[in-house]
Amino acid sequence: MGTSKWSKHRLLSQSTLLRPHLPETKWLSSSSFWQMMNKYGEVIIKPTGSSGGHGVIRIKHLGKSKYTIHDGAKKSTLSKSQTNQFIVKKHSRSHLVQRRISLATVNGQPFDLRVMVQRRPHSPWQVTGKLAKVAGKGFVVTNIGKSHGYVVTANRAIELSKLPTSKSSALLGKLNQVALTAAAKLGPSYRWVHTMGFDMALDSTGRVWIIEVNFAPMLGLFLKLKDKSAFHKINAIHKSNRK
Repeated sequence: MGTSKWSKHRLLSQSTLLRPHLPETKWLSSSSFWQMMNKYGEVIIKPTGSSGGHGVIRIKHLGKSKYTIHDGAKKSTLSKSQTNQFIVKKHSRSHLVQRRISLATVNGQPFDLRVMVQRRPHSPWQVTGKLAKVAGKGFVVTNIGKSHGYVVTANRAIELSKLPTSKSSALLGKLNQVALTAAAKLGPSYRWVHTMGFDMALDSTGRVWIIEVNFAPMLGLFLKLKDKSAFHKINAIHKSNRK
């Protein structure tokens, strides 16, 4: 079993419990792109083997055969034929096309969540930390280094968003439940993996989504939080598994 985004997505999509939390994803081709664009009006294109938000592009239909391409902080508007030419170039580089989820926002900027799930040898998976990554102004991706965004606690992000704060604990609990179910599904195929970093999202209605799964997540993100206790817990388990 490979470790690409596509391999992990295919494995997760075998679960009837997880399928409602996975945005539709296909190998990128002209036909799959236009099928997804006609269905959703807005998609994400990303390399199947990259990490850190590199190469992630948003394409949105503006109407009247016009499409906006948002690459990093750069935006351009193309015709339908120009957009198709753009897609053909990407097709040869092993990209995926994915439904774009309308992320909940903090002060108008989208955020997603990093949910850390870990296990010690012969022990069950556990959620050891959560935080929210808020995209920098003008950026689509939430990767901190790439978009110059910032991190806050998951609870704080929900408080600052337009999601009902009365449902905060239920939303956090649902994130935990989905992440643990996903780790249990992936675990048997990746027995050497003891730390998983789930990039998850809450959309504007509060629905939980799994965007992708990282097997070598950057632990230092949690050092950016004022409270360092989550980092120390995550790092201790990570180190114990390397002995």
